[in-house]
Amino acid sequence: MERKETNWNRIGLAAAVVLVPGGFLLGAALVARRYRQKSGDDSTPMPDARDDDPAIEQTISG
Repeated sequence: MERKETNWNRIGLAAAVVLVPGGFLLGAALVARRYRQKSGDDSTPMPDARDDDPAIEQTISG
């Protein structure tokens, strides 16, 4: 019985279809982690703007 040669093109395509999306997800997770570490853990939320704040220009008068 004669054995067929391995079809490396089909194997490569299957590997790309299976592994590439996982690589994109892993890369995105690592980039997000790095940016979070660069920004520091002392991130405090910005205070809400108040109506009596003089820095906010009132463009619509009531």
